[in-house]
Amino acid sequence: MLFPDRFSTPRTGQEGPYQFRLLCPADVTADHKAVMAAAERIRGVFGPDNHWPPATLTEADNLADLQRHEQDSLNRLNFAYSIWQDEHYAGCAYIKPFKSRLEIDARRGRFRELCYLWVSNDFVTQEEAIYQHTRHWINQHFPLRQPAWPGREWGWAQWAALASA
Repeated sequence: MLFPDRFSTPRTGQEGPYQFRLLCPADVTADHKAVMAAAERIRGVFGPDNHWPPATLTEADNLADLQRHEQDSLNRLNFAYSIWQDEHYAGCAYIKPFKSRLEIDARRGRFRELCYLWVSNDFVTQEEAIYQHTRHWINQHFPLRQPAWPGREWGWAQWAALASA
């Protein structure tokens, strides 16, 4: 569990012009359309060797992902939010516990949570604003202790180098 029992997972939120909604199966059509349209930009958001989403991701596969995200969020294991501006799907934000495959990783003592964000193609010009609003909303509504935004605060090479720093 990422956060204590007393933490109540926010289902929705607002920061500036953006609404945050717990990612859920009801988002499947908008999410799948945005994911597949932005797939090339999304690949690598979670790391340089991460190849999600696959080119073959079906709406049924995506629905299974959204069901898992919703359950994980409600169980406070990790969190996934769709980001909207009015009724336009702007992207997704994720909060995950820090994990490393390395036996010795200096980042482990420095960071507790990892945060990620991708934006849909229609919102690329607003990506920095969405990032700033998302970061602020997450910091205000989650009891983060030591969050990191790999791929944003640090380039991937810098992030990897922190493991042995």
